[in-house]
Amino acid sequence: MPFDLIYVRRMDECFASEETGRVRVRKVLPVLLLLPLIMLSGRPSVIPSMCGSLGGFQPISEAPGLLDQAGPGGDELFVAFHDDVRPAQKRALLAEAGSRSLEVFALSGVHRVQVEDAAIGAALCLLSASPLVRFAEPNAPLRVAQIVESRSGLATITPNDPLFSDQAWVWELLEAPAAWAITQGQRSTVVAVLDGAIDLDHPDLVDSIWINEDEVPNNGVDDDGNGFIDDVHGYDFIGSYRGPGDVVGEDSDPDTVPGDSAVGDGIDQDADGVPDGAVSHGTQVAGILAATGDNAFGLAGAAWNISIMPVRVTGPEGNGFFSSFVSALEYAVANGADIVNMSLEASALPNTVRETVAAAHEAGVIMVAAAGNSGFGVRFPASLEEIIAVGATRGVDEPELRARFSPISSDVEFVAPGAEIPTLAIEPITGLPIFGTGTGTSFSAPMVSGLIALIKSLPPTASVSDVRAFLRDGAVDLPDGDTPRWDGFGRINFRGSLNAVLAAPMPAPVIDSAMATSSVVVVQGRAIPATTVVETEFTRDEVIASGTVGPDGRFDLRIYPSSLIETTAQLDLVATAEGVSGRSPPSLPVSLRLWRDVRLLPGWNLISWAGATGHGAMGCGTSIRPVVGSSRSMRLGPAMVYGSSCATSDP
Repeated sequence: MPFDLIYVRRMDECFASEETGRVRVRKVLPVLLLLPLIMLSGRPSVIPSMCGSLGGFQPISEAPGLLDQAGPGGDELFVAFHDDVRPAQKRALLAEAGSRSLEVFALSGVHRVQVEDAAIGAALCLLSASPLVRFAEPNAPLRVAQIVESRSGLATITPNDPLFSDQAWVWELLEAPAAWAITQGQRSTVVAVLDGAIDLDHPDLVDSIWINEDEVPNNGVDDDGNGFIDDVHGYDFIGSYRGPGDVVGEDSDPDTVPGDSAVGDGIDQDADGVPDGAVSHGTQVAGILAATGDNAFGLAGAAWNISIMPVRVTGPEGNGFFSSFVSALEYAVANGADIVNMSLEASALPNTVRETVAAAHEAGVIMVAAAGNSGFGVRFPASLEEIIAVGATRGVDEPELRARFSPISSDVEFVAPGAEIPTLAIEPITGLPIFGTGTGTSFSAPMVSGLIALIKSLPPTASVSDVRAFLRDGAVDLPDGDTPRWDGFGRINFRGSLNAVLAAPMPAPVIDSAMATSSVVVVQGRAIPATTVVETEFTRDEVIASGTVGPDGRFDLRIYPSSLIETTAQLDLVATAEGVSGRSPPSLPVSLRLWRDVRLLPGWNLISWAGATGHGAMGCGTSIRPVVGSSRSMRLGPAMVYGSSCATSDP
């Protein structure tokens, strides 16, 4: 069952309730969770066995029984048709079920359907039983994975932020200062935060907010053609959640400003005793992830120099529905997110979400989610194998032990501190920026996402499987105690994982073309961005050309005849990352052989090259360029034929 713990602090004052040491248990918002039985006021129910199979809509075993009302969003279903079903057939079936399609999700092709003229249970039964339908299921709810109680020798970098002392125990436990000495991230690394609203103007966060460079602000036009108007800093999908007193439409601004429903209205809408209890949640998560460090203000996040893409999916009480989640995940994937942080939890998972997550994983997006605060099994969506599930350890006094709310399950892949974590916040109702603490696996997950962002900022470019391996290699084992294997692979360690990245072999550069003229040889190719490509003459081990690889991964080297003294020269092309990570040169060189015909002085007339383009493959090619004004025939090197194909070998 989800909880929240918030402690908020201004720069000049503190406020908290007297209820210290006690966790308030939230009453769960009425939602669709476990069965296809959906009960709305004045609508008849149906017997679950009549509805057929609901496919992958699987309730978690620890979830409570069905609540007696579906609540907001309870008139919506997800419907997946078979691929060969024609549009006219789809429309006819939906009409028969008294429903209409609201949208079609791009990654999965699933329809989000609103039931208008029939009982929701009857519509679900009819659609589930149709041979045209793969599955039909409720639009299930989710909420933030937060615990709320109302209480008003080693090279390192220690940031100068005045509140860093409050959070030092967290970052020093994870050895983050040693990692920051290697990298604080790159702005080109984008982490999408699927959460509540985020204070885009918070002084400690404003520099980290993602900017959609192809969109012109506030002109009412979809300038970049991505289907969203004026989405300069992400998007607000809360229009899919029609909560009591929070009827708002989707818009381009996932920010919180005074008077906006995103910051709450001071009303305890879900009757849990905490008005707008999760209004700061998105800002808190973003602060742990990317608060600007070493700026003599506030706090420091896990990765200072990355970009975060705010995508709002929950309301001020922390509640939302998976329809918003699916749209938000599709938005993040389509708009270039490298990592997606999901500090959310639910007791059931629609098939629609499974398919969307699988498609995002296939696209190479790394997804991290809070494991949940049930104290038992891992919650959805973190339970999906494509998503890295993050549990929580206790506070500063017992950092080696499992937090009592963290799941007891080997499905927890990694853990990080999750109790009373200092971070940024906003004040409910006024929306003013403040500082505070948060408790829950919600606040462990962004530590993992931040570490992954640092990993992605270093060469070589890491795949999803690479990232998991680097996290495992750096993780610290924790004692099992009375909960065997609760910690999965252990507690994350920033220094250990970045050192694992630096120890990994660097891919050799790839030569795309090499052209010779009478005065210069131009070599063009690809390598890891920001590395240094060095060309040396093999026989003399002398550097004859070098250059830095641009942000697009391209390099352009020029070799002049005056730098070579041999008639035939073999050159080795290697990439180093000394400026980025202190890495030594790799053992996989790319060779470039040049033959100079003395009869055609002073120019070159033949170039051939061979280089590693991946494990088990070699790239090669030839290029002939005659000297201008010469009619002499050109001499080919040994065993070289113009236009020859590349052979494969194991480098």
